[in-house]
Amino acid sequence: MEKPDLLRTLNEIYAEEVEAAIRYLHMAVTIKGMYRLALRDELLEAMRETMDHARVVAEKVLEMGGVPALDLKVQLPGEMTTGAEAVRTAVAFEQGAQEAYADLLEAAAGDVAMEEFARAQVALESEHLAHFRLLLEE
Repeated sequence: MEKPDLLRTLNEIYAEEVEAAIRYLHMAVTIKGMYRLALRDELLEAMRETMDHARVVAEKVLEMGGVPALDLKVQLPGEMTTGAEAVRTAVAFEQGAQEAYADLLEAAAGDVAMEEFARAQVALESEHLAHFRLLLEE
């Protein structure tokens, strides 16, 4: 993949990570029900980790000579959410992130440093995905 395309892909991932962090925050404060306290802390931790991922991606953009850019598409309802809904949404976030980094890994073919970064992110997102999937089990 050419450098401009790789930078565009990284900026898309950057925006997706920031959007996911905002959504995690929103779910953490709008969660209702008997699992509210436990899940609130899980979602706030996911928000912090996701913002850290966004920061690292922005650094990768800078390292490549680009400038991090955000094109956010976030609209959040003013409604409460159940624990199960929040966890299902978290699974979708993590699955999307895992796929985005897998696509980056494929696109970075030949750039060893970017491949290693993408591979590590795929592993992290896989762990997060497995964690939230376990929370859905009864």
